[in-house]
Amino acid sequence: MSRAKDTLFLIRAKEFDRPARLLAERLTRIGGVRVIVVVDERGGLADTAPFEKISLHEEALAGIGLTGLPENWGWFYGDMCYYLAASQFPDYSYYALIESDVYLPELSVKPLLAAFEASDADAIAAQLAPTTEPKKFSKGLAALNLNPAWGCIFPLSRVSKGLLTTMQDLRRDALHKIPEQKLNDEGVLVGAVQRGGFSVARLEDLLPALVSKDTFDTNPPHLLEAIAQDEHEARLFHPVVMFETVLARIESGEKNYTRHRLRNVLRMAQPPMEQALIQALAKRETST
Repeated sequence: MSRAKDTLFLIRAKEFDRPARLLAERLTRIGGVRVIVVVDERGGLADTAPFEKISLHEEALAGIGLTGLPENWGWFYGDMCYYLAASQFPDYSYYALIESDVYLPELSVKPLLAAFEASDADAIAAQLAPTTEPKKFSKGLAALNLNPAWGCIFPLSRVSKGLLTTMQDLRRDALHKIPEQKLNDEGVLVGAVQRGGFSVARLEDLLPALVSKDTFDTNPPHLLEAIAQDEHEARLFHPVVMFETVLARIESGEKNYTRHRLRNVLRMAQPPMEQALIQALAKRETST
């Protein structure tokens, strides 16, 4: 069996919104791969039909021996999606996890799968490499006798089954041996790579024309509506947000959006959307 066909694709979501559905539809329709939505349903059930789903919650994680979770685990521990998926669907050699705010253009589905097919690396992620200084949320690795000066970003990753098992063991160790340390999903991945001596590949090296920090990083966000209307766009984007989501977050203050942080969104927005965003930001600024 090929690596692409022997890979289970997981979409990590809090709600199955338009970006998440686009990911699932494109991977299945164009790529022909199996997709499972791993959805945090603590706030309510999500309709992922026709796609299969795994419900992410404390009881499910306790069932595979992962207890003692901090309050913010849902946002902070994306690696939990891997462990639940492997426990329920164990017969895969690789698992790929894509966060729901990744935009995967139709033109890039086959190149992405071809890159996965060509690489036998145990770990694939963007910016996966040693760093000059420890990442903020990798510092806890030192207490586990691992080098904290490693990093990656977690929007899109692929891991081998062997690496996944080592990641789960490392996460369990961190929960019980260093509960005061804030070790995030990225820290667990790079720590497990070190612990097991696993092979790595950077996503931007596998897809240099499609993945770069200009469009694929942790910030600033990009506007989905603007990207999606360009049928010739092939680059991967992260994070992407819908216009209505940006407005809601400005109003609530959930993401502490500022004009600077939304610079790409404002630049990409059509005039009516741009004006609505500027007005919402101005209202927020005067109320704080």
